[in-house]
Amino acid sequence: MNNYRYDFDDRKKGTGKKLIFVIIFIILVIIVASILFRNNSNPIVNKVATTVSYPFCKIKNVFDNSFSNVISYFSHNKSVNEENEALRNKINELELKLLESKRISDENESLKVMLDIKKSFQHFDIKVAKIIYREHDNWTQTFKINIGSNDGVELNKCVVHTNGLVGYISSVDENTSTVTTILDPSSSVSITISTINEPALLKGDFELKDSNKLKLTFIPLETEISIADQLYTSGLGSMYPSSIPVGKIIEISSDKSDINRYSVVEPNVNIRTISEVGVILN
Repeated sequence: MNNYRYDFDDRKKGTGKKLIFVIIFIILVIIVASILFRNNSNPIVNKVATTVSYPFCKIKNVFDNSFSNVISYFSHNKSVNEENEALRNKINELELKLLESKRISDENESLKVMLDIKKSFQHFDIKVAKIIYREHDNWTQTFKINIGSNDGVELNKCVVHTNGLVGYISSVDENTSTVTTILDPSSSVSITISTINEPALLKGDFELKDSNKLKLTFIPLETEISIADQLYTSGLGSMYPSSIPVGKIIEISSDKSDINRYSVVEPNVNIRTISEVGVILN
């Protein structure tokens, strides 16, 4: 009795599955037939086919549109990404051209400055050079240039720029040299005051060097000095030739009777910003 019930239920389930399959098959046939006969010349067949297939055609259109939109979206994104990549490459190319143009412009400007230095000191045997390294400690004011003993540079040679004195050669290698500038606290220059042809001593000063200023000391008593008086190298000693422009007085500390009076001097050359110099070889 139990086995009979099992077989009956099993057959019942199998029949149900077959029935469902047949129904689905018939529906699919109707749908396909409706779609195929939508454009049939027979108005009745056409109307029935159109009515049956309408919802399925609408669903198909929705899927088609959605799929088309997805394809369009990814195609558009791909196109935008390709355009962005092309623009980035173009920007990089333009930046490289701009850097190259700036490099050429800087080189031309440097060559022009070097030529101006030579013209300003054409009565000297002078060798021009570029600054390749600056000391940035709190005590010294020195820098290194790209010429040395192989170029005829020697110790204690005078270093100048277009508008005047810069310093002297304090160290020499085969291909480089170190320049100690007049701003360095260890530096001193014997100068002549233009308006009165009186000598004095111009020194680097620890408190003034960072502002590109110098200190004028040992000014003779009773000597009249004024703001804007020009200073030139006196030629005393073997380091600096005479009559090289050095700077001008911009501040006077006290009156002429003060034995300790001094003046603040602004060099003709902004030593902290220059990139080229000339070394006077003789």
